[in-house]
Amino acid sequence: MKFHIINSFFEYGFLTRALVAGVLIGVTCGLLAPFVVLRRLSFSADGLAHASLGGVALSIFLLSNGPIPTLASYAITFVFTCIVATAIAFFSEGQGVHSDTATGVCYVSAFALGILLLSVSQGYSGHLEHFFFGSLLAVNTLECLLLAGLALIVIILCFFYWRWLGQWTFDEELARASGVPVAVLRYGLIILISATVILSTRVVGVLLVTAMLILPGAVGTLLGRSMAVITVFSISTALVSILTGLVFSNAIDVPPGPGIVLTGFFLFLSAHRFRRFRDRLYHPSGVNKTKSESS
Repeated sequence: MKFHIINSFFEYGFLTRALVAGVLIGVTCGLLAPFVVLRRLSFSADGLAHASLGGVALSIFLLSNGPIPTLASYAITFVFTCIVATAIAFFSEGQGVHSDTATGVCYVSAFALGILLLSVSQGYSGHLEHFFFGSLLAVNTLECLLLAGLALIVIILCFFYWRWLGQWTFDEELARASGVPVAVLRYGLIILISATVILSTRVVGVLLVTAMLILPGAVGTLLGRSMAVITVFSISTALVSILTGLVFSNAIDVPPGPGIVLTGFFLFLSAHRFRRFRDRLYHPSGVNKTKSESS
């Protein structure tokens, strides 16, 4: 039975595309997740994920092409999401609004606009759950090509700017004093997050895509102590979560998104328990001191 489930991924084209897309998403999210977690951009990533629904709805409204994605629809969604990201940055810098407040205001408004446009779009017969929780059958060749291009861009940028990214991630002030282009890295990371969110919604959905940009990084930071080790654990967590979720989805015919996220959460719990065990093993006095102080 297990071999039949695995073999089905290579017998049917739509399952093969979902598998390829899942691996590409795992590599991309695994590389970006440590920076999202360590730079405390989790809420911003969540806001962009919700805001992307507004871009999807706008593309459907303007192009009248239904839920089937095209290159033009992805371009509209990407531009819309980048506009929301720019608005968040504008209200957060020198406008008397905290960054979390600006993120909440902008993403809720964009999300509401998306619901409104989907409701009034003529001839739209898609189901909102496909946007919220992902659809295994929705992954097509265009998305695989776009995901491959995005993964390649992320890998190249991380390879060539690894030292800058590491300095900026752990100490922004020191990085700025050392001549690292902090503003370029910040906005570049936001753009990559936006593109990842937009392309990943077909597999895990708008509501769950943020988890793939947080959980792998959280696991990596629990298990690793250097940026390279954290990234390796992050990519491994993302790949295991996605592959397990896809197999689980194919086995019992449910959307893959929840299975992917729950697998990632289980790995997070396991990493948390292992971190506590490691701390007790190597620093027993520190653990006992913490317990005594808390009592």
